[in-house]
Amino acid sequence: MSIRTEKVAEELKHQLANILTRDLAELHLGLVTVTRVRISKDLKNAKIYLSFIGNKEPAEVCIEKVNNRKKQIRMHLAQNIHLRFVPEIEFYFDDTIEYASRIDEIIKDIHKDDENTGVPNTEESE
Repeated sequence: MSIRTEKVAEELKHQLANILTRDLAELHLGLVTVTRVRISKDLKNAKIYLSFIGNKEPAEVCIEKVNNRKKQIRMHLAQNIHLRFVPEIEFYFDDTIEYASRIDEIIKDIHKDDENTGVPNTEESE
């Protein structure tokens, strides 16, 4: 990514975070985090990855709610970002946090199994 696309992506990320928390609070999405913005080289398309915390609805429903408001979100972006074209946006669920917590659970289970089978811990034997 060029420096310009990185700067535009960071600005989009910042502005989208404000829009989702302030202007679209009526969607009741809980805590929404814009985790990543991928923008094309020509700055005309952007993929925005979101995570949701404290929401009782499935992530797919939340993403659908946000995608249904794309036109409104682009309008807010046009008012706050000075670009020739506001990129077409598409929202996706970022499951990185859930993936990391699942890996953490697996590692804990492995360590628990090691303790139960009596396999010596290599750190303690040194």
